[in-house]
This record gives sequence, C-alpha cells and structure tokens, in this order.
Amino acid sequence: MGKLSLGKCQPIEIDADNPFKNDALGRKENIENLTQFITSFEQSIVLCIDGGWGQGKTTFIKMWQQYLKNLHIPTIYFNAWESDYTDDALIALIGEISLAIDNLSGEAESKAKGLLSIIKDKIRYLIKDGSSKEWLTIVSAIGSSISKGHIKADKIAEFATNLNAALAKDQIEKYEKSKQVLLEFKQALSRLAECYSSNEEKKPLVIFIDELDRCRPDFAIEVLEKAKHLFNVDNIIFVLATDKTQLSHSIRAVYGQGLDVNGYLRRFIDFDYLLPPSSDELYIIHLMNKFSLGKYFQTKDTNVPASEFLVDIVHKYTLSLREQEALCNIFNVVIRTKINIRLKNWTLIIFIFLIILKLKFPGIYKNLGNKNFSDFLDETIKNIDSHCASDDKNSNYYLELLEFLLLRTSPYIYDLYSSEDEIEQNVRKFNFDENKIERLIDIEIEYEYEKPSINLQMVLNIKKAIEISNSFKFN
Repeated sequence: MGKLSLGKCQPIEIDADNPFKNDALGRKENIENLTQFITSFEQSIVLCIDGGWGQGKTTFIKMWQQYLKNLHIPTIYFNAWESDYTDDALIALIGEISLAIDNLSGEAESKAKGLLSIIKDKIRYLIKDGSSKEWLTIVSAIGSSISKGHIKADKIAEFATNLNAALAKDQIEKYEKSKQVLLEFKQALSRLAECYSSNEEKKPLVIFIDELDRCRPDFAIEVLEKAKHLFNVDNIIFVLATDKTQLSHSIRAVYGQGLDVNGYLRRFIDFDYLLPPSSDELYIIHLMNKFSLGKYFQTKDTNVPASEFLVDIVHKYTLSLREQEALCNIFNVVIRTKINIRLKNWTLIIFIFLIILKLKFPGIYKNLGNKNFSDFLDETIKNIDSHCASDDKNSNYYLELLEFLLLRTSPYIYDLYSSEDEIEQNVRKFNFDENKIERLIDIEIEYEYEKPSINLQMVLNIKKAIEISNSFKFN
C-alpha cells in the first residue's frame, strides 16, 4: 500500500457558528422551513421527524438544535434510549430540564431554580405510584406466614377489610390531590420554559427527544404520554426523532398486534414530517473523501473506475446512510489488515459487492462457501438482476458487468476465455432476454485485451478477508 494512508470516518461535527458547515446532505432548507413552522405556533405541539434506520435523524436534530441556539431559541436534547433504565419517564424528562438550568445565569437562573423546586414538589403526585407494590409485598409475606401456620387464616379477614378500605381512601385522596397538582405543575412548567429564553421576545422551549424507537416498548409509550398530557403547556414544543414503523412495533408489543397504531399515535403526535431521503451520490462521495478512498482507488490499475462503480451500486441497492458508513468501515478495516488479497481491477469490484451483500442480504452472503457454489451463484445473479433499474445498457452497465464476472466463476465454465456459445448457454437458465444476453457477450468483446475474469478461489479469499471486520465494533 506504500505511503498511502486511509482515513477514518469521524462523527459529523456541528460547527457552533455555522451548523451547516459540514452538511453533506443539504439539510439547511429543511431545517429553516421547520423552524419557521414550529415558531408560528403559540400553543404547545408535538412534531415527529419520521425517518428509517440509518437515515441521519440524530445528526439532523443536533444540527437543528444548534441552528435554534444561534437564533436564541432555547433547546434541550433528551436521548430517550439512554434514559430508559429509569422507572419513570417523567423523572427523566424533568432531570434533563433541571440540567439545562446550568446554562442560565443571573435572575433567569434564580427564577428557574425556584420554579424547578415547585415542580419537584408536585411531581411526587404525578409519578408512578409504588404503594400498591409495597402492600402486595406485605400481603405476600402474610400469606407465607399463614401457609407456615404462624398466623391463623381467620385472623386475616379483619386485616384484609381494613387494608382494602385504606387503599381505596388513599387512592381517592391522591386522585383528588393530583388534579389540583397537575394544574399547578403545568403553570410552573410553562413559567420555567420562559426562563430559558434570553430575549424579551417570547420564544418556545424546544425539547428534542431522540432514539424513541430504540427504547423498551413501555418506556417509549410513557414518554409519549408524558410529553402530551403533562407537558402540553404554552412555551414548550416537542420534536420526536424516530422511525415510526419501528415505534409501531414497540406499541403493538404492549397493546397487541390488532391495535390501530396510526390512530393511537394521532393522540400524541400533532404533525409528522417525513425526513427527505438523502442523495446517495452526495453522501457516498462525502464518505469517500472522509476515508480517503478516492486516493486509494487512484493507486489501483483498474479498467473500471472504482469510484463510479461504488456510487452506482450504493444507489442501486439503496444503502441507508448508516449502511454506507458500515461499507466504508469494513473496506477500511480489510485494507489495513489483509492487504495481500491483491485488490485491483476485477477483484476490487467483487470486494465492494460482497460487502454490500453482507450488509443487505446476509443470508445470501453466508451461503458463499457453505454449500454448492452454483446455488450461491443462482441466488446472487437473481438478486443483482432484480436491482437493475430498466432494460437499458447505460443504466445497468455496472451491475451487468458484475453479473458477467460472477458468471465467469461458474463451475460449468472451465475456460476463462470461453466462447460466446458457452456464456449464452449459462445465462439462459436465469431467463435473461436476448438483449441482455447480447449485452453480457458485448462486455467480453469490450475488454478484448484484459477480459473480465475472476475465479472461485479469489471470491472465497475476498470473503475470508471481509470476515476480519466481524471482530471490530464500529461506533
């Protein structure tokens, strides 16, 4: 590899002065529009930023948070997944608001601390009631004593009657008290939110809740309920960053598969914003620069531009942002640990493709070497063909080149420079039409002086090298 050094992918840095400085996905306009939207409301709202796994939701809201800070709009970031070890979501939310007081100063800090003290006093009436559990423990202990003969059964009747009456009275008193407390809690919370705004102009406190879809189901539901019912006050806006599809699975895990999840979520979420899909080309080029892959490719003697192939196949296989990062991480690890696999020209193309199979279709990937190669080949060729956009030579060129390479590893073709008849015979079992068969044959003619070829042992060696990455944990 010489003096060439591959880089590593760092988390996107959010510049304090210019939060869009390192924005590789063109999110500025989305954030500006959303800011105008949420600040146009005088009352509390809950906005959901809906995006699939690995689509950059966390980076999006952190960029947005910094943008709001620069506009002197107060914000709080709450990672729900990191807090779901607690028993009560309300305590976790108030805890984050409490920590944010450290950013205040002077009169605002003093006023905020006074209001927070009031809120903490009220919160004991609003958190989960553990008294029932305590009484159940007592009853269980008494039951154990009865079974061992320490207490006679007929002596428990009077105690049970008194216990039921005490519990009922206690719960009624708490319910009556909680109605008044809830009103006082919301009033104090709204006034507390005002403390975070440093300007005279009234601005909302924006609370970002991230990773809700990764929480344990009961905690995720509780965060939604608390955000809507207890924090539904003037001056507070909630922004949830979540994968609604995954969140739906969590909700059904609690309430049953027959639940109308969309109807349920409408009770808590006022507006949904579907995070616009990113440009595949923009982000993978950004990652190639981060990892110095472009420079690495330039050192390889390739008939096919590896950078162009990578951009094309990432787009055709619709890799998420996180999957694109994983691809580059695996590439980086293998290059640094297994340089003797001689990645150049056709082996480099197969190498990139096998990483994508590992990420997107692990079942097919695992079959390589686990059974007859012809079975793996059948699955893989069908998979590649299903990702061809249309019957167009230019659009599908790199995928069809990949198919040609894999077909050349077929155990039924022993001669690397096989005739057109042999190629044609081999591809007919995949029901390719005449136009595609001709395009595959043309590939061999196009590279007359260095025909595309790779043997089975090379493919197996590449997979073995990729497996090294399994021992690494990527953050």
